[in-house]
Amino acid sequence: MFEKNYSSGKSFTMYSNEEIARARDVDMTEFIPRYSDEECFVRTGGTYKGKVHDSLWIESDNRSWHWSSKDLYGIGAIDWLVKVNGYSFKEACSLLIDKSPSYYSRDAPKQTQTQLPHPDQPERVFVPPKKTSGQCRELFAYLGKTRGLPNDIIDYCLRDKLIYQDEKRRVVFCGYDKNGDMKFAEAKITNTYKKYYPQNISGSKKEYSFFIPANRTAYGYDPTQIYVFEAPIDLLSHAALMQEAMKRQCALTGDMNLFRADCWLAHNRLSLSGLSEAALFRRLEENPNISKIALCLDNDEKGQEGAKRIQNHLKEKYGDKYHVKVVIPPKGKDWNDTLKATNNTNVVKASVKPTMKKF
Repeated sequence: MFEKNYSSGKSFTMYSNEEIARARDVDMTEFIPRYSDEECFVRTGGTYKGKVHDSLWIESDNRSWHWSSKDLYGIGAIDWLVKVNGYSFKEACSLLIDKSPSYYSRDAPKQTQTQLPHPDQPERVFVPPKKTSGQCRELFAYLGKTRGLPNDIIDYCLRDKLIYQDEKRRVVFCGYDKNGDMKFAEAKITNTYKKYYPQNISGSKKEYSFFIPANRTAYGYDPTQIYVFEAPIDLLSHAALMQEAMKRQCALTGDMNLFRADCWLAHNRLSLSGLSEAALFRRLEENPNISKIALCLDNDEKGQEGAKRIQNHLKEKYGDKYHVKVVIPPKGKDWNDTLKATNNTNVVKASVKPTMKKF
């Protein structure tokens, strides 16, 4: 590694080909589970298949990986950090080589291998991404134009510090504990020309993922209900659909003065940031008023399998304490597909036929 510091305070770092090669030569069946709280792999023949994300495969060389549902593929840890987590090449190298030399060669002797840092280790301190100092143009363009969310919902989330735009022009979705301290952040890139999986910021506690509690001043306030989604975008899309549903009802009565834009805040809303039920169990413990759970997961094999698994775990843990139902997006794979279809934009066909139309 070559490093040069300039009088201006800036520095330049160059990594050797050998260092980069060693950083790439990581056993991905070990690396991915440590950078993803949910994922682990099962051996199928000469390859490895993800237990949670069944379209994620690792080849027999333990380095090449392919995530077919997201059209992502690569070789080694650097490609994973760049393509999945959204790091630049330099940031990925810095993370693997400088900040925590977590790479190792599978051919190296056991005693010289440096173990990958586990997410629960104390050195992974949660530090939210820095907010942009300018306007949130990319945030509004992405959430409003690309995703079709109404401005009043975006404004509410900004005002309540549930979202913000960081210095990398990403939308950051925040999660807080009961004391109001931020414990979780998920960053979503706003550049739609690049396919990056949303990144859970290092040190985030998944049990405090993106959550919007019921607001007692909202129309139809009902704190006994919680809607559960895979991702924050789905949560907000469902909220927008509730607004549209009320608009249609008011239009039928012929009195639009009855419309209340805050109707979507009547119930609790939770994003699991994937398919782990950790956040759901946390919110149930902290909100004893909840008695009804709507699992609004994606309309694909992974999402519906996740819904069944969570239903079973709720039954095992709480018995008949909660009334649980599964609500499937009526159009497309997820709730943003349904929202965009409602807004007369393109929608991808679902791989599983919907069985419920109410949301």
